[in-house]
Amino acid sequence: MSDIENTEVFECRRCGNCCSHFQPHLEMDEAQRIAGHLSLSLEEFKQKYADKRWPGQRTMLIRHNETGCIFLGRGVDNLSLCTIHDFKPQACRDYQPSLKHRECREGLQP
Repeated sequence: MSDIENTEVFECRRCGNCCSHFQPHLEMDEAQRIAGHLSLSLEEFKQKYADKRWPGQRTMLIRHNETGCIFLGRGVDNLSLCTIHDFKPQACRDYQPSLKHRECREGLQP
């Protein structure tokens, strides 16, 4: 039996399913922090990366493209990688790979 079968929470396998389905919700102060790391103003960040369908004044959703989160990239062996990993949203940092998540269960399929 593998470690994954023995525990509900496991080490991320970098399938990218969570980033393909999950749309992080940001408070504007967090959006400002990420914008600063990208050398953008908050307005520039919102124009480039905010989901236009969410007209929030105090919060925003990160935009998705055809593959998922706008910050989802692919690395060696097609493993997913976050292009803003070092300063990604708190919602993403808090996400724990687990068998309770449909995305993780699907990502474990061969």
